[in-house]
Amino acid sequence: MTNKDGYMEEGGLRVLPLGGLGEIGRNCLVLEYRSDILVVDCGVQFSDLDHFGVQFAIPDLTYLIERKDRIRAFIITHGHEDHTGALPFALKCGIRAPIFASPFACRLIEERFKQHGLTEKSDLIPYQIGDTLELGSFKVRTVSVNHSIVDAAALIIDTPVGRVVHTGDFKIDPTPFYGSTIDLERFKQAGDEGVLLLLSDSTNVERLDPTLSEEAIFSSFDKLFWESEGLTVVSLFASNIARIGQVLTLAKEQNKRVFLSGRGMNDSVRLAREAGYVDGVASVLIDSSQIKRVDRRDLIVLATGSQAEYRSSLIRIAKGEDPDISLQPGDRVLLSSRIIPGREKLIWEMVNDLFRQGAQVLYESVHCIHTSGHATRPELERMLRLVRPKFFMPIHGEYRHLVKHAELAEDTGVRRENIFIGSDGDCLELTASSFRKIGTLENTRILLDGRQEQDIPNDLLKSRRKLGEHGIVFPLLVRNEEKGTLLSPPTIVTKGVVSRDKEAALCEMSQDLVRRIVTRHVNDSGGPGSSADLEEEIRIELRRMCNHHLGRKPTVVPIVIDV
Repeated sequence: MTNKDGYMEEGGLRVLPLGGLGEIGRNCLVLEYRSDILVVDCGVQFSDLDHFGVQFAIPDLTYLIERKDRIRAFIITHGHEDHTGALPFALKCGIRAPIFASPFACRLIEERFKQHGLTEKSDLIPYQIGDTLELGSFKVRTVSVNHSIVDAAALIIDTPVGRVVHTGDFKIDPTPFYGSTIDLERFKQAGDEGVLLLLSDSTNVERLDPTLSEEAIFSSFDKLFWESEGLTVVSLFASNIARIGQVLTLAKEQNKRVFLSGRGMNDSVRLAREAGYVDGVASVLIDSSQIKRVDRRDLIVLATGSQAEYRSSLIRIAKGEDPDISLQPGDRVLLSSRIIPGREKLIWEMVNDLFRQGAQVLYESVHCIHTSGHATRPELERMLRLVRPKFFMPIHGEYRHLVKHAELAEDTGVRRENIFIGSDGDCLELTASSFRKIGTLENTRILLDGRQEQDIPNDLLKSRRKLGEHGIVFPLLVRNEEKGTLLSPPTIVTKGVVSRDKEAALCEMSQDLVRRIVTRHVNDSGGPGSSADLEEEIRIELRRMCNHHLGRKPTVVPIVIDV
């Protein structure tokens, strides 16, 4: 395990997932050998608790902060925020390790750092896919894979105890729109030479058919754009440069014009142009002043907000509040992205609003306008058979995905006792002959208010939940400082406790109760007594009354003013 200095002992490699197991997002994996630490990815997870002010979660970086001098590098598999979005917070915590990322991922990370004012503090180093990096005890070879973003890589990591393969997010696409196909030969070679541990993306293990190629999406877009009778809105992840490139290429071929709606979309297209991915199609882009000069059938809008993000472009369009784009019958909206778990309710509300605006809305389950960036069961099986690992741990998926991926690994020949289904915070030790759990971290995530970038402790979240579920009552009392008697009737203010038509009755009952409590308090103490004791008695009695009549206990905040 570890010696007296806290280093891993000679024989073991520590494998510690800080995020990405049993969930979608927040991907972060720590590999530690003696005094060397390598961190693979450092991402955020978008929250389904936005109504409580929790916009996203990041890994709890305490383990790394306490060992920051041992971190040889962060190595990033690709530029999606669920793999890179927590890097600014790592820097703010004082971690100054080099960050290695592919060229386009570097551009996206630089943009994120600029938003956080961190451009002078980061050590961001681009690697070319295929490069080999020497990082302390680790020798890392980057391998080309296909995903829903350009410049995605898997990692073949040689360690003192054996070889570890980390697939990153991947799929097998024989005809990607940009970039190379997945380097399957490199994975086969690694398997032939011997792989001790495979860590593999599990997101789509429940899907039985191979993922569609981007070529199929290109054909669908081509047909839909030709058929358009009105405005066409295409909403997708702004980081999906290949999909954006398809839209721009088809617009040029069909003599249409494209308006970029949303800051994220404008930033991504700018970065793609700088990286040379959308050369020759910039002529189709127009600004807001040119929209009305273009025939509605010849206008395509590329919009952010496919996940119904707060105040995103597509949300504004759906609400009829966008200053540049309004929908009408004959228009189409194409949602060319998957639905992130936790966002379902918000997305379907947005879709309903789009229909109310008169548009026809197409999405993955009703039309071929999106293909996943994650390998399905046949592709995951192929990866397992190529790599043939001794040990296997499924990563990047909800818990059921990990279980099903583990079953698939056993079907391909990995011994059941060599398969580990992990959870965030599991401390695992890997040797040439064993892979076992040696401990668990208690905390693995931090909830953040994305607008203020402040963490939300569990007790604060608990209070917000309670307020949201049960409401709040404010009894306001003004009493004589010397006698303790009321100078005016108590004022009762309620929020979220009962409907408006029942509020007057609740306030009247509350006033009567407060009067009785104050009278009893004066009689028992022979005067005003302690205001703190009075406030506590009112709080307890009002909650008890509400529970008796309403079946719930709202938060009660008494305010006693002595004059």
